[in-house]
Amino acid sequence: MNTPIFRKENIMKTVFGKGAVKNKLYAVIVGLFVFIANIGVHLAGPMDCYSENLYLDLDKTYVNYFDLFDLVPSSELYYRLGSKVAIYTDVGTNAESILAVFRAVAAMGHQVYGIAKSDIERGRLTTDNFDVLILPPAEPYSSSVFPAGNYYINLFQINDEINDYVDAGGGFVGLQHGARYACSNYPGYLNLYPGEYSQEDYDNTAIGKETIDIVDPLFGSGNQEVYLSAGPGNFTLDGGETVATDADNKPVIVRYSAGSRRVILSAAELSLRGDSELDWTIWDNWEMGDAHTNSVGAWKLLGRMIDWAAGGNAAEPNISASNPDGDYVAVISTHTSDGGAAPKLLPAIGRSIEYAGHTPLAIRFEDVKNNELTISNFDVVVFPGGYAYGYKQGLSGHESEILDFIENGGGYLGICAGSYYAADYISWDGSVYYYPLDLFSGYDIGPIDAIAGLEADGTLTYALTPTNISDPVIGDMGTQQQLYYGGGWKWSFGGHTTIATYNDYYATPNAVRFTYGTGHVLLVGTHPEALIGSNEDWLFWDNYAYNSDTPLNNPDNPWEFVDAIFNNWLIH
Repeated sequence: MNTPIFRKENIMKTVFGKGAVKNKLYAVIVGLFVFIANIGVHLAGPMDCYSENLYLDLDKTYVNYFDLFDLVPSSELYYRLGSKVAIYTDVGTNAESILAVFRAVAAMGHQVYGIAKSDIERGRLTTDNFDVLILPPAEPYSSSVFPAGNYYINLFQINDEINDYVDAGGGFVGLQHGARYACSNYPGYLNLYPGEYSQEDYDNTAIGKETIDIVDPLFGSGNQEVYLSAGPGNFTLDGGETVATDADNKPVIVRYSAGSRRVILSAAELSLRGDSELDWTIWDNWEMGDAHTNSVGAWKLLGRMIDWAAGGNAAEPNISASNPDGDYVAVISTHTSDGGAAPKLLPAIGRSIEYAGHTPLAIRFEDVKNNELTISNFDVVVFPGGYAYGYKQGLSGHESEILDFIENGGGYLGICAGSYYAADYISWDGSVYYYPLDLFSGYDIGPIDAIAGLEADGTLTYALTPTNISDPVIGDMGTQQQLYYGGGWKWSFGGHTTIATYNDYYATPNAVRFTYGTGHVLLVGTHPEALIGSNEDWLFWDNYAYNSDTPLNNPDNPWEFVDAIFNNWLIH
């Protein structure tokens, strides 16, 4: 896996071959090599040492070299390059393209962190934590009459904190609606950029490929084919500078600097690559007819924007990305005002699937409706956590497409909301609701107040909770800590096997498996995709206790459970 963060065993495989993992001596040799190299850099430039972690300011390299000697509990070797990039992933973010954004930024060698509104509210958006903030495209299915309305609704309370961050020298990158929200169109917007965003043909009439011309030599030259999703437009300058223009010579990428501020905005979605699966998104390939001229150039242009926002250089990044050799996994990635897949969880979904050796590919509700969910395209479909009502409403009348996929041999993984959606009945906070998928003959019952329930205003809380995993197929993993975020416990009329139970709630079923036709199904209430206390899952918000600055740390690796789910059960 070519990612900016490498596992210890992969480092050793690269240097010594596959058999080297078994020999601790090789770990010591690699550790000595890294340690000596770090001494050389120390002699050449400044550094700061914090406990076992070594930070090298000279080239922004971070190395946890003591881990190679097993002197610290962590099982990971971190060797990171590039900038620390925060990507907003909370309500209002377009879930359908968020995997592509994370994948693109990571392929440039940057450290990526999914942050939530709570992180910004609690003062964690600082230049010590992050070099750049990306506000990605907004979901196109807003209940608001205003374009980028979901950003307005969910971010206007933290405008001051974002402005303070940018004024302190933090770089800002806005993409499509994220760019619009940064402009000065309306009172209450961020007003990071003095010009306005003119949004033409908002009702999807301008969606598709467009070729833009790069006119700022700092960002290269020539033209670049890009994708415009819901909300394309152009900018007025009003003190800004044009980076790229559309066919009508109107600015579609602009930048603005004043004092410590570096703000750069794009009307195009630069993370999507319509001829490649490296962006962990497949619906864009279908939309673009599997043709996208110089698609890697879109990533490089985005990389130049990030580099300029971080330090004013706009250097072209080296792109390094590859997919595992396993199977294709469809990840339902639509979120609407009714609910669906939560964007704040999708980066971890993708990373955990990659860990299991397979390739995650984002698909939309409309792709299911268009009969793209087939066993010729995918081996498994994942319905992530979020809000099950969005799945029910968004796929109403198209349940047969999902069932046909499973019956013909496809796997179904339902996590939290995806598990609720599969049940015939949901019991939520004492009320019972019928759901029409008719996959799991029983009840999914939650939230579990004894672990983490609802606040008075209906806000879900979350916590780490122990779950006992014992199954002849999945494996006997014993007790493992996992993230609980409103999932249910299962009760059925029979026909399933319980594979994991809640230790803190009467040993009730947390995860079950069963067959449907020739397909395999697994439903789980917890979130094994989240690695609490680690940034391997590309999430930052989950490293802190709910509504607190108390760090959370999971001593276990729930991705081992994900690996077993896929390779021992779903894929067969």
